[in-house]
Amino acid sequence: MSKKKLIAILLIVLTASAGYFLFKWSRGSSAAWQFIPSNAVVVITSEHLQDSAYTATEAALDLKRLPLLDIASDNLTLLNLLTKDAKKLKTFLKGKALSYSYHPRTSTEWGVIMYIPVTEEETKWLASPQHANIRLLHHNFQDHRITDAIDANSRPLFSYLVKDHYLIVSYYGDLIEDAVRASSLNISSFRLRSRFSNINDSDYGTSIYLRTDAWKSVMSMENVATLAEFGKSFPAYQDFHIEKAEKKGNLVVKSDGADAPDYYLAEILKNNPGTPFIGHKHVSQQTSFLYRAAASDKAAFKEAFLKWHKKYKSPAWDKLNYYIAGESNVLVDNIGSEFVLCQLEENNSITDGKILLAEFSNYDKVRPVLQKLAQLANQESNVSNDQYQGYDIYSVPVPELPAGLYGPMFTGFPRSYITYIAPYLVISNNSQVLQNYIVDYENQITWQQSPEYDSVLTNVNNEAQLSMIVNLRKAQSGEETQVSKKYSDLTAKMESITLQCRFEGSEAFPVLTFHPKKRQTASKVLNRTFLNIDIEWPDIYDSELAALQNPIDGSSEILLTDKEHNLLRTNNLREGKTETIAKLNGAIGAAAYKVDFLNIGRQQRIFATGRTVYALDEDDSSNVSTFQAHLPTSDLISALYLIDGGEDGSNRFIVKSSAEELFVWESVTRPLKRLNHSIRFEKIVGPVVALNQIGNRGFIVTQQNGKIYLLKENGTVRLGFPVDILTRTESPFTWAQNPQTGQPELAGVSVSGELIRISLDGKITSRRQLLRPEPGSRFRILFDRNSLDWILVRSVNSKTAIITKDGRELFEIKDILPNSVIQYHFFGVDNRFITIKSGSYSTVFDMNGRRLGDKAIPSEMPVQLTYQPGYYKLLIFSRSEKKIQVWSIKLR
Repeated sequence: MSKKKLIAILLIVLTASAGYFLFKWSRGSSAAWQFIPSNAVVVITSEHLQDSAYTATEAALDLKRLPLLDIASDNLTLLNLLTKDAKKLKTFLKGKALSYSYHPRTSTEWGVIMYIPVTEEETKWLASPQHANIRLLHHNFQDHRITDAIDANSRPLFSYLVKDHYLIVSYYGDLIEDAVRASSLNISSFRLRSRFSNINDSDYGTSIYLRTDAWKSVMSMENVATLAEFGKSFPAYQDFHIEKAEKKGNLVVKSDGADAPDYYLAEILKNNPGTPFIGHKHVSQQTSFLYRAAASDKAAFKEAFLKWHKKYKSPAWDKLNYYIAGESNVLVDNIGSEFVLCQLEENNSITDGKILLAEFSNYDKVRPVLQKLAQLANQESNVSNDQYQGYDIYSVPVPELPAGLYGPMFTGFPRSYITYIAPYLVISNNSQVLQNYIVDYENQITWQQSPEYDSVLTNVNNEAQLSMIVNLRKAQSGEETQVSKKYSDLTAKMESITLQCRFEGSEAFPVLTFHPKKRQTASKVLNRTFLNIDIEWPDIYDSELAALQNPIDGSSEILLTDKEHNLLRTNNLREGKTETIAKLNGAIGAAAYKVDFLNIGRQQRIFATGRTVYALDEDDSSNVSTFQAHLPTSDLISALYLIDGGEDGSNRFIVKSSAEELFVWESVTRPLKRLNHSIRFEKIVGPVVALNQIGNRGFIVTQQNGKIYLLKENGTVRLGFPVDILTRTESPFTWAQNPQTGQPELAGVSVSGELIRISLDGKITSRRQLLRPEPGSRFRILFDRNSLDWILVRSVNSKTAIITKDGRELFEIKDILPNSVIQYHFFGVDNRFITIKSGSYSTVFDMNGRRLGDKAIPSEMPVQLTYQPGYYKLLIFSRSEKKIQVWSIKLR
């Protein structure tokens, strides 16, 4: 070959290669931008939504059922009206990059336009598709022939147009006209188009372009102000891309970058890379949403923050300066470079619990400032500060104090309760929430001990400054005010979602990560009932089964007494062997508990016999120490209730005698103390509930005749009480957080279903009649054994309905035998169960009314439940045919 020919061939190859790469890197998005109307909220392009299966991760997450993508996937069914030939339709769509655009029609509904590339041959077929159930009409718009499909009754089905080798189709004919109009106007100012049309998304399987307000269709912002505020830190126009290749690990949906917003957090954090998260031991397992802002360069962060704060105006900061003047600067001058805001799971008493962790460097300096602020800001005495498990707690009634300190991201604090757990200043919007947080921190019930969350956000290469983690189970398990739509495949297979944003110069790079559940249970085991052990026990002496659980590791045990009153313990649930651990003066006669009563970092077993309450402590060498207190009267103990709010922050207990007298056991070093000196109660309906708020400590005692008492710590009746609701009640009143003020109020229900709320000064603030479908319906509040949560129950004849605190019916169970026993079991908002003992069998239900297990549990006594979160396993303890039985059900 001559030298000239060789050079010519090389030039051709180079030119072709250059042309290829020029085409590859200069081509824009595969979305049909030239037709998309400018009011589009979402634009999606995908080669896979038409596939029969489109999954990711080892959990086989169905990507077609993800938020936003599910709407496009559902609209694809419209094409079934073009032909009955499924094979032809599959061939028509195979391998094509389809585009979808979403357009607002009402405040809650979007119209969708689909854009499908077509060949000349397919265009001929689309001119007259064959389907017996549709008739075709035509109308002209701007010289374009639009086809309108109608049914046999002349009702419109859909409309479509073939233009420039695209089939443009929608349920709404006016949207097709909008697409025609858009193609003729070619509006370049359309922000989604101008920002993202040049992105080369050919290497992605699916791409999503959206305005940030599109997320409102996925997550309602009305009751989640923090989430809405957090969203302001993200770009107003966002792009997300899913890789073509399926991966076994997490599903990562990443952005190619968009314009960073001018929100204050983004301005402070930009050009200061993020840092890995190491504070897992500070995050309670009750956390539903976690928001984090962090930067690696603390000095630069502090400089940017203080520069912003000098210009920032807020009523809370003005109020702070009013009380402590220049000392208020101490609260911002000593910050670090990390904020962590935890939105905690809802229960029926606390609806909006928040914990803010603000990195803080000098508690000794800020402590006198907090003490002074709490004293000056509180008009009432004895409500400014307290101690709980050795931690100072300061109550500051300055509305939205964290927002005044750290910006509008940290709202939702009508009053602030503050402590310090190094390296964080800890601020909560509720006294009980802060105390619960301290208990979880001390007992290590935190993300550090969670197999699902112990390594989240720890990647050393993670430079995202903003992060949000959503625990899907907890987020979906509230009062359904936060999630506007259920995504069952997502919540069944994914443990959590992480949304992060990295700022680099003037650009922001959001990333969505879906984390699959680490344990996948085989279908032959999932939701099946297995008998673990039988323990031969011919005679039962205890009044109820004492099944106890260590909340840290989930290990369970059962306590039993024999005829000589020896206390036996079984914690080997494989072999069922028992061992004697103590000698009692009688059988167990009330509920048993396992809590850190001694406040020494391990749990003790607490229970009662006829006249004595016991606390059994077992050290690391298995040595058992027995502490006891005796009833100072000749009456018998009829009930033992667990409450919180001890002087050192530990739990304590209320003992009810057969004479309707109440006694408090504060600690093992003290005898039982009579609570009611000046009052004689009649027919107390249990449990007695503790109101444990700074300045509002006390006990709620409810009589069956409808008189509600609020006792002070010393047993005297609080001013304004008792309150007579003028009707009977079969269940105690409890307390609930007022969402407007953040403060507690008493709540309960009468037998006839009147939901009543009472303020702390004894005024009935509301009475609302719940739905009473039959005249004989009876209502009551059902507490879990530890009085952590409650639900409402409506019973009539052989039917029982479980309803929420607001009166919404969750489910109803029918054909229940007389004298049935209904119990509520609470192990966190995402693990709540109902057991119904009907006759000699008990059945377990979740809070959707789904029966758990494949068989009823034989039991002559009400069953007891424990839950092992690390294994998603429910243990059921029952008594049947002279045996103690332990059953198990794998839930996930």
